Amino acid sequence: MDIDAFINKNDKAFVYQCIYYHDPNRWNEASTCTKDAINGLLWSDYIKYLGQDGKVSKELNKLPKDAGGLYLFFIQGSTLPSSEKYLAYIGRAYYTDKENIRKRVKRYLWESTSKNGRPKIIRLFRHWKDNLYIRFCSSTNNDLIKAGESTLINAILPPFNSDLPEKIEFKEPQKAF
Repeated sequence: MDIDAFINKNDKAFVYQCIYYHDPNRWNEASTCTKDAINGLLWSDYIKYLGQDGKVSKELNKLPKDAGGLYLFFIQGSTLPSSEKYLAYIGRAYYTDKENIRKRVKRYLWESTSKNGRPKIIRLFRHWKDNLYIRFCSSTNNDLIKAGESTLINAILPPFNSDLPEKIEFKEPQKAF
């Protein structure tokens, strides 16, 4: 029987729905230089975002203050934690006198409770705050940070990113008959 037959718009499970996209063609069309640079970055292990006290985890204090970088938010399921990892958001932090990756990543907790917060970030934290993990890579190369974020978002279209960094051409649907 089709799983969709058990879920309707009134079902509580519906609020947890996340649509996953991944377009390998967009990745393949990206600059080889940028893809090689992204793949050459040293990515961290998974870090739980919130501690048991509901504050950002102490592990986030290990993020560098002397660099920017890219970071990925993952929802880790509790049924099969080793297998259920869902890429939810891709972000970047430029390296400037006032910004670094540690500051930027920690600000999401504040944004998730702010009246002026982005609706998708508020939803991400409302439903999955206890299951949020991040991975990051640091860099002081702001051009790479910008290109890396753009390339990854355009290829994956994470459900909690609001804006596409570059205009993407979507093809018109074709009639089947």
